This record gives sequence, C-alpha cells and structure tokens, in this order.
Amino acid sequence: METPKYLQTLWSYKWLLAFGLVVAIIAAFFAGFTVTNGQVESRAVTTYSAGTTVLVTSPSDTLYQAQVPGQPVEQGVTAPQELDLANSAQIYAYLVAGETIKDQVESQVGALDDETESITAIRRTTQPAGDERFPGSLKLPVLEVVGTAATEERAEELSAAATDTFLAYVTAEQDEKQIAPELRVQLEVLARNAAVEGDTSNPAIPIVITGVAVFLAFVALALILGGIRSSREKKRNRGSRRRSQDADLPAAEADGAHSDPEASDAPAGREDDADHVLVGAGTRTD
Repeated sequence: METPKYLQTLWSYKWLLAFGLVVAIIAAFFAGFTVTNGQVESRAVTTYSAGTTVLVTSPSDTLYQAQVPGQPVEQGVTAPQELDLANSAQIYAYLVAGETIKDQVESQVGALDDETESITAIRRTTQPAGDERFPGSLKLPVLEVVGTAATEERAEELSAAATDTFLAYVTAEQDEKQIAPELRVQLEVLARNAAVEGDTSNPAIPIVITGVAVFLAFVALALILGGIRSSREKKRNRGSRRRSQDADLPAAEADGAHSDPEASDAPAGREDDADHVLVGAGTRTD
C-alpha cells in the first residue's frame, strides 16, 4: 500500500515538526501555569464564597411559643393578618443582589472585579449544613447574603458589607414609610460564616487548546512548504524535458525549426527574376 502524499510531506519535514512539538509544549505550559518569584503557580481561577445568615422575623413572631393565645375580636374590625416572611425573604434576596446595594457596598469597600467578585443572596431551603446548589423543599424565612471573591478575606468583607448595608437600607425604608415599630420586619444576623473555596476553573482546558493549536500551526506550515517545493520541482522537470526533446532532434530539423521560412525563400526568387529580361511584349531568357 502506497503511503499517502501528505504523510510523505510531513515526514520530509520531521525536524520542523519536532521543533513545533517543543514550542507547543512550552506554549501549553505557560498557558496553564505562571512563574512568580521562582515558583510555578497554576493559572486556574479559584474563587471563595462567604455567607452571612439573616433571620427574617417580626415583633409578633411566634417562633418560641407553643401556642397562640386567643384575642378578643372587636365588632367591625378585622383580625390582624400575618404576612408570609418566607416569601419576603425571597424578595429580599433580589434586593441584595440589585444595583442599589451593590453601589453602596462599592462606595465602602471599593469597586468589584466583574470577573471574580459578586454579591448575591438566596433564601435558604435546606438545613444549615445543606448545599443550596441542591435546593430542598423547605420555605424558610432565612436569608443568606453571599460574597464571592478571589481571596477568602475579600469574600468575607463583601458578605459583611452587603449584609450591613442591606440592614441599614431596610431600616431607612421603614422610617421613610413611617411604619410603626410593632409592625416592622426585623432582620437578625444569625451567623457570619467563614469563606470556603468555591468552583475552580479547569486548568487542563487552556493547556490542551494552546498546545494543539500551536502544533497544528506547524503542521500547516510543513504542508505549505511541501506544496511550494513540489510546485518548483514540477516546473524544473518540465524545463528539463523540453531541453531533452530539443537535443534528440536532427541538426537540420533543429535548424529548420528555428529558421524563418520566408527569409529562406527570398534569395531564390531574386535569382529567378535576374534570369528573365522583358523584351517588347514578350520575355527572353538568356
């Protein structure tokens, strides 16, 4: 079985491909790692998340009561209605993640890095040790304010600043609307949790992509050089074949092929004209 032409071309440039492989390995290394102060560090982005747990409650909360005592009902007055604080906690999560709270936090701790830092909040649906990436079926009046950053200290700082800012924001809104103290929602900080390592980007992806791309560039270069060399060889072979064909012709044919037919006939015509002399109405030949 005959070896494909492109494989023959690549083999003829094997040293170029070997050099390309070395360059690809070096490029892939620096795509996945960096050297800082003599130490090799991964370029994979690691983020940390810190959460502050907030209980949404009210002065009339019955959390610690075994039963609710009866209340006298006045004629013509409706009974007080308790709002669903679990639903309120879900709305508060959107407020924490909104631009209003973000702008106030940035004024305190500096601008957030759009690539690695964020502020958000979630309403808890699981037990304290549960992971909200796998939500449960509970509807709890518990809010968790989450700060995400590239370092543990920054994540904790963002979470604490966002929580304090949101608590102050709620109080200001209640004051502005002149809500009576006994009717206000109360936010109680239950825990300020330490930062934990979050998701890390896959370091193998840039390494593989960079290495393969660089090596394929050298493969393409080898094929292009092979095409150029093949084209030159074909032109050289056609010129040699034409010269060999001219060498095989007889000398007379070769001279005749390169001479001008009209120029060869011109002397004979002039000689014939010299032998004829016009005499009267006829012609005399000497």
